[in-house]
Amino acid sequence: MENLLEVRDLKTYFYTDNGIVKAVDGVSFDVEPGKTLGIVGESGCGKSITSMSILKLIDKPGKIVDGTIKFDSKDIVPMEDKDIRKVRGNDISMIFQEPMTSLNPVFRIEDQIMEAVMLHQGLDKNEARKIAIDMLAFVGIPRPEQVARDYPHQLSGGMRQRVMIAMALACRPKLLIADEPTTALDVTIQAQILTLMNDLKEKTNTAIMLITHDLGVIAQMADHVIVMYSGKVVESAPIKELFDNPKHPYTKGLLASIPSLDQDKERLYSIDGVVPNPFHLPEGCYFEPRCEFAKAECKCKMPAITNISDEHQVRCFLYNEAIDEKHHKEEGIHDGKGKK
Repeated sequence: MENLLEVRDLKTYFYTDNGIVKAVDGVSFDVEPGKTLGIVGESGCGKSITSMSILKLIDKPGKIVDGTIKFDSKDIVPMEDKDIRKVRGNDISMIFQEPMTSLNPVFRIEDQIMEAVMLHQGLDKNEARKIAIDMLAFVGIPRPEQVARDYPHQLSGGMRQRVMIAMALACRPKLLIADEPTTALDVTIQAQILTLMNDLKEKTNTAIMLITHDLGVIAQMADHVIVMYSGKVVESAPIKELFDNPKHPYTKGLLASIPSLDQDKERLYSIDGVVPNPFHLPEGCYFEPRCEFAKAECKCKMPAITNISDEHQVRCFLYNEAIDEKHHKEEGIHDGKGKK
């Protein structure tokens, strides 16, 4: 299947008075039509900046300094503002972290949905209002005609998040970017929003790029996952493979920290140390100061991405050595020097 989105070696840096922050540093991934890619990692790892880069919403002092972002075979990076505005909200939509700050408090709900529809679809007010009401009903909002006339402050957090999803889907986008879509929602509403997004994906074949720090959400939603740490991808795998066979020490630590009902422990597992200062990153592997498996070379050299399989990659010297050893054994068998 042809990829809807292809990101290759994306680098987004921030040039500040204190130095350069490499917020996204050589990130690559693909998103297929109708599939969900999960991006997971701690706060500050570059998840949100990656999504903002795709929509070219990086303001100064930030800048995309290298890489390609191909959407529907077109490279977004060199696009002019007038061209990217035709893509935003139309072919690619985004649900931001906090719906109360994303919705304009002085405009009615219907006006905020209608604006995008009228701009991108060229419809008049009556046609756009009908689509706005239909979309509110589509995302499970009761009394959509009445809610359409309400202001954001009149709605609950869960309702506002549904409005954000309705707004994002109003132009039937090919890609929906959801940045922490269930943050600050209680678990009942969170489950409803995630179920809604899964249902919408099935009905509309919209691809989803889901950004979160919650591995429980990833397990429920994603088809493929990339794990980020300090601006770099440290592991990429299909969802089942990642949970059943994690490779990177950071991924293992994240999974070990998930609470379990059958866990016979008084204290939850936690990864020692803190995320490195983005102005003073380690010379070698960024995770080395926190890694229990770190070796001498980890301090001075950044490991390259290693292919564990066609769909599973990891950035770690532990697997560089394992793959090299396997490769040498296979070569020995091939040239007659080895034995089975």
